[in-house]
Amino acid sequence: MIKTLIKLKILKFMLIGGVSAAYAFKRYCDKKNEVKSKKDKKPLPLTR
Repeated sequence: MIKTLIKLKILKFMLIGGVSAAYAFKRYCDKKNEVKSKKDKKPLPLTR
């Protein structure tokens, strides 16, 4: 019984840790892509 509870707690922490790591990685990639897209955009030349 106690071993099962310990295993469930470890599993819960692993799941929470995995989800939070995936979220942090996604935010990092989104931020990196946003900076890259800003660099790729060139201002339109002002012509009259």
